[in-house]
Amino acid sequence: MTREDQVMGENGGEIHGDILEVIFSHVPLIDLVPASHVSKSWRYAVTSSLSHFNKPKPWLILHKQATRYPYTTSRYAYDPRSHMWIKISQPSIKYNLALKSSNSNFLYMLSSTKLSFSFDPLNISWSHVDPPLIWRTDPIVAKVGDSIVVVGGGSDYEDDPLPVEIYNTVTHAWDTCDTMPGNLKDSAASTWLSIATTNEKLFITEKQSGLTYWFDPNTKCWSRPNKLDPNQHISDHNIGTSNDDLILVGLCKNDENVEQVKIWKVDKENFQCEEIVEMPLVYVDKLKSESIGISSINVHVTGNFVYIYNQSETEEVVVCELIANNDYRWWSIQNVVAHDEMIMNRLVFTCSRVGFDELQRIMRSENQRFEVES
Repeated sequence: MTREDQVMGENGGEIHGDILEVIFSHVPLIDLVPASHVSKSWRYAVTSSLSHFNKPKPWLILHKQATRYPYTTSRYAYDPRSHMWIKISQPSIKYNLALKSSNSNFLYMLSSTKLSFSFDPLNISWSHVDPPLIWRTDPIVAKVGDSIVVVGGGSDYEDDPLPVEIYNTVTHAWDTCDTMPGNLKDSAASTWLSIATTNEKLFITEKQSGLTYWFDPNTKCWSRPNKLDPNQHISDHNIGTSNDDLILVGLCKNDENVEQVKIWKVDKENFQCEEIVEMPLVYVDKLKSESIGISSINVHVTGNFVYIYNQSETEEVVVCELIANNDYRWWSIQNVVAHDEMIMNRLVFTCSRVGFDELQRIMRSENQRFEVES
């Protein structure tokens, strides 16, 4: 072993092997990238530590965009592995449209002249294509397999408020298909809908009623109507995919009229709901605003992580880590830009699996800089 392969302990002894792997398990992911370049043995220790001690976990990405020209945007990432906020700096990108995200790590901007979208883990790479044929004011836009599906959100000036169009990222062509189910006519905008995606299907749930459909871009078919009904009155339904499972995060009240947030696993065939866990009341209180409590929540799910925040009060985000064998862990994080002038900015959240190899590739670029924020 060379000198650079060794770390000296307080008493002058060498620290290596299993001990070095344990040490690396406490080092933030962004600092493990340069550590892995020290030597082959250090790289092995980093890789082994990430495999056996403290694996990478899905990041919550916060995009803060100014609401006035030139729409300056900054990005921050929360890494639950190290419980740190990281500021991601890069050369200025020309954002002339409002950033939006329907779910997961899919980010987009839509105008009458262009659709721009990004779905890599940190939303660094963007594609710019012609817009859908029908202009929409507030559609659902999501990636399903090789398709970008644009659903609903039709303008008052259009005959059809429920249009569906598909952009194929392989053939670079748009295609139209049957409209959304008529039952969703009064809630065809993204404001009133929650969505989840798999590689094959788009799931859409009406947030107030729990009415749910799935759409298959390959067959261009909609399912029959289904109702998410876990035998409890839910005022706000939010869905997501945890690994390959469909889950429901619901805002409800118990018999004493106390607000509750619960998570259910949903069978994708018959839509039966099985309760997984209830959020402890101490974290429910963190989601409340002083004036109106909790009117609606937003949810981002990736892997076994569920990030939950109050749509009208984003100062804190509650995190639930779903662990194997029906175990779970709760905590909350403060929004890193909560004290900024929020009236002049819009906040958009995404959630991504950020692996070590992916992060290493990104950090090699001179255009990207990562700084621990808090």
